[in-house]
Amino acid sequence: MRLLDDEALERSSVVANNAMNRERGLDGVNSYARDLGLHPLERLRPRLVEHGAAAWLDLCCGQGRALVEAAGQAPDGLEIVGVDLVDHFDPRASVLNGLTLVTASIAQWQPDRAFDLITCVHGLHYVGDKLGVLARALTWLSPGGTFAAHLDLASIRLADGTPAARLVRRLLREAGVAYDARRRIVTRTGPAVLDLPLEYAGADDQAGPNYTGQPAVDSYYRPLRTGTRPEPTPPPRRSVLVDDRGVHVDSLEPIPWEDVYHASVSRFVVEIAGVDHIELTVDLVYGHYVTVLDSDEGFGAAVAEFARRSGRPSPDLSCLDAGHDGIELWRQQF
Repeated sequence: MRLLDDEALERSSVVANNAMNRERGLDGVNSYARDLGLHPLERLRPRLVEHGAAAWLDLCCGQGRALVEAAGQAPDGLEIVGVDLVDHFDPRASVLNGLTLVTASIAQWQPDRAFDLITCVHGLHYVGDKLGVLARALTWLSPGGTFAAHLDLASIRLADGTPAARLVRRLLREAGVAYDARRRIVTRTGPAVLDLPLEYAGADDQAGPNYTGQPAVDSYYRPLRTGTRPEPTPPPRRSVLVDDRGVHVDSLEPIPWEDVYHASVSRFVVEIAGVDHIELTVDLVYGHYVTVLDSDEGFGAAVAEFARRSGRPSPDLSCLDAGHDGIELWRQQF
């Protein structure tokens, strides 16, 4: 397989795909509000009220239709910036105050200010170094600012072809970046330094369609081994407890049983990255999930309790095969 660098990738017909949805609006069926699960103007209004000014950056903005609509509705004090690789913007943009559309590669472009909202609606599907762009964009947030972008973890692989979705999901969680697996959206409140032990190796523009049905780009990374970077501070241990009230994770309010859909346990191994652990995954009825590692407090007891509640024997985790899909512990009966 031939991996492309950013320059070659940006000339690819996949990245310049004419069928790509570049006309998404602000509201309605085909809109930012629907796809992101948040309305940009509503998210920014409190900032405008409190400070009299706010800024929104949209990466891979397409024609900029949503930004044009927002600029037409927005109160004074809102600055909107859109960036896209293709110079094919809505002509109305040139006459609207507070709106700037930039033709540039988001892998290279650098703003000169912080933003209270940064979005990227389905744009990272066509970017080579997805994690690099994510890491850069998170540093552009203002304190309390919101980041929301579609990120398909199935399109991220290690250099040997190993799927890296579970590895990246864990690394994001440890860095304080949330990932909604159902909607494939990564979110963060406030700026962050995302220092992942992965080095970009190139992109495959022949990966085929992703979950959107459109041809997309797979991104490949080389793990950085111990000794090539300082050892990160281990994340604090989590705790888990399963009882009659529901599932307790850390000191948060318990997840009630009516919200728990499924529980399973699996072994996750990526030899090249030195990862080998067992995960308890609790899927929730509204699409989110919670993952607890075997190093976390209460892990074994939680696994046993889920199995007991479904009338199953507690699994022998020492025999769990990394190539196995996992062991179902409990499932809600509707």
